[in-house]
Amino acid sequence: MDAIRNVLVTDASGTPTTRHRLVASSDWDEVQHWCRQVYMPYDAAPVGAGLAPDSVLDAIRIGHLTLSRFSYGIPVHLTQFAASEGSGMVLTTLRGALRHWSGGRTYSDTGVGEAFLVDNSRAPYWLDADPGHLQVNLTFRHDAMAGLYERWFGQPADERMWSRTFRFGGAQSAWIALLTYACRCITEFPDAVEHGPLGRHLEEMISLHLLTLWRQQLDAPQAPTLHRLAPRHVLAAEQYMREHARQAPTLGELAGAAGVSVRTLNAAFRTFRGCTPMQALREARLAGVRAELLVAAPGATVRDIAAGWEYANLGLLAAAYRRRFGEAPSTTLHRR
Repeated sequence: MDAIRNVLVTDASGTPTTRHRLVASSDWDEVQHWCRQVYMPYDAAPVGAGLAPDSVLDAIRIGHLTLSRFSYGIPVHLTQFAASEGSGMVLTTLRGALRHWSGGRTYSDTGVGEAFLVDNSRAPYWLDADPGHLQVNLTFRHDAMAGLYERWFGQPADERMWSRTFRFGGAQSAWIALLTYACRCITEFPDAVEHGPLGRHLEEMISLHLLTLWRQQLDAPQAPTLHRLAPRHVLAAEQYMREHARQAPTLGELAGAAGVSVRTLNAAFRTFRGCTPMQALREARLAGVRAELLVAAPGATVRDIAAGWEYANLGLLAAAYRRRFGEAPSTTLHRR
């Protein structure tokens, strides 16, 4: 799934790029402004007091579709998606977990490699995302999907179909294979995807795949899934990371705090977070450095902040930071 994880943030040579960057910010209003442009108007709230986002949003148009790579960087609750916009979403989880609610108390959870499809113009929807979430999302227009359905199937879709919301995909699914192909095309031929026939080809292929899944749901709907939120030892390890990230705890310390073996903790993180515990810790430490750079007092230096996080090698930190955020730590500091 590397092609999906790296879409829009690396170029064909694997070099970090900000070509598709819309926003990288810890300002809640700025993040929400761009989210409403890419998706639709909706309400968002952090789950926890005093939390500021650490968000990076990249996006590209593929015909009437918009493909975006996004996370809030904090746990959030989203609701009140605007039905009047005539849009829908496909949310594919790359890291962490999402809980999708649609109609009453019915919910489905998506873990790494799983996706959720909802036409927000036809179905009520809200979601909860855990602190480690990362998605590649597709936003679509209802009228474009309805027109494509009629063209390919010879008649308008049953209106009941559009109100179906469901989980699909998985690591070995046709959806992940198709999304991988689309993401590789975006990385290797971004201009052809945005402005050429390759983009129209991808638009129709992706849309028809989703319509086929929708038709199946109308005939044989799947039950909601309730099994993908992370187990207690993963959450305990993440809590320990948040409290001790500055001290760079070892894998053994994380496992001890979680009350399980190193092997068990590694396996759980790979299943429910799509990474190892140490990868998650490195992410948390880099995010902590970035948050401090963005609010640093006048006269503060990158070296001072790095020392506070016990980074012994400033060069290694700068290289990892650039890979993660697409800019040098000094650049973040200067535009705080």
